[in-house]
Amino acid sequence: MKNIVIIGSTGSIGTSAIEVVKEFPDKFRIIGLSAKTQLEKLRVQGETFRVPFLAVETKESAVWLRSQLSYPAEILVGDEGLVELAQLKEGDVVLIGIAGIKGLIPAYYALKAGKRVALANKESIVSAGELLKEIAREHGGEIIPVDSEHSALFQLLRCDEKKYVKKLILTASGGPFLTWDPKDFDKITPDLALKHPTWQMGPRITIDSATLINKGLEIIEAKILFDFPLEAIEVIIHPQSVVHSLVELEDGTILAHLSLPDMRLPISYALNYPERNTLSLNTLDLTAIGSLNFQKVDWEKFPCLRLAYEVARLGPPYPLILEASDEALVEAFLERKISFREISYYIEKTLNEFKFFTKPEKDLNSYLTLHQEVKTFTKQLIEREKLCGFTS
Repeated sequence: MKNIVIIGSTGSIGTSAIEVVKEFPDKFRIIGLSAKTQLEKLRVQGETFRVPFLAVETKESAVWLRSQLSYPAEILVGDEGLVELAQLKEGDVVLIGIAGIKGLIPAYYALKAGKRVALANKESIVSAGELLKEIAREHGGEIIPVDSEHSALFQLLRCDEKKYVKKLILTASGGPFLTWDPKDFDKITPDLALKHPTWQMGPRITIDSATLINKGLEIIEAKILFDFPLEAIEVIIHPQSVVHSLVELEDGTILAHLSLPDMRLPISYALNYPERNTLSLNTLDLTAIGSLNFQKVDWEKFPCLRLAYEVARLGPPYPLILEASDEALVEAFLERKISFREISYYIEKTLNEFKFFTKPEKDLNSYLTLHQEVKTFTKQLIEREKLCGFTS
């Protein structure tokens, strides 16, 4: 039986992971959960599985949770709590299901403790992927990607020798504005951008999918995770989200990974790897779908994707700067401080104007510090330009 820790258990990834665990009570035992704000949901999860370790954001949350639990559990608090949760001696797999740079902290310490990290947090790989890979090598840790596209590539690359692989192809749904005329992008509101056509996800990743920067981050992630040159990584639009990734081989063969757009599948794969277990899900019925559509990316419509490619060519720390800036800008867009179109404008401006003096190396805090400096810079950039009456 594997002992599972879920970081971000009340979000979409964490909830899906718990559904997977429920299906295999003889294979998995949850020993740790964390949540930021949905404390009642965390309480119910803890009660359901009698989870011995629960982590929350603040001391006030810890006091409330402790008073509501009907069983004895250790309540951990803040970043220190996440570190302790990630390093639990009994833990076998740590699933990172939270968005943003916060996911880097438990990922780093879980790998340092020699754990398997089922990673759904692309920001940590984009910002500090080489650090995480080095820590994993040094301490016997293991990274299994949970992003549907990277899980698909991880599986496809097991089908043939890497030397025969010519190209990695990631698919993008195109988000809710695929068919919109760019002239109408000024009409995009947070409510519209949060309506993804095929996936149910958290707000950050949903907005990132609407701008397609999410796919840009995934390009960087694929480059780092699988050690492929940027020229060998391609993105195509596939609105049905049935083909999650493809691998083109030297002889012209293309291998494709197809499944329903359901995160329980890559989560189950990461938890069970190298084995597979049957989930009680509907299977993919290709005859019901009828046809699968693919098209080229409209680079003018989605400038964030172009910026991600440019950043991938530049290398560290530019991917971190891109990701940190985007994190600040998604927050600003959701708070209606900037327009949808201004997300790409301020990312590019941050990349051009932010000055750094040293590249982070093996020190985790240097990555976290630089990330916060970039976020602060982007926020100040917005305030300064809005104060001057600028509109893009």
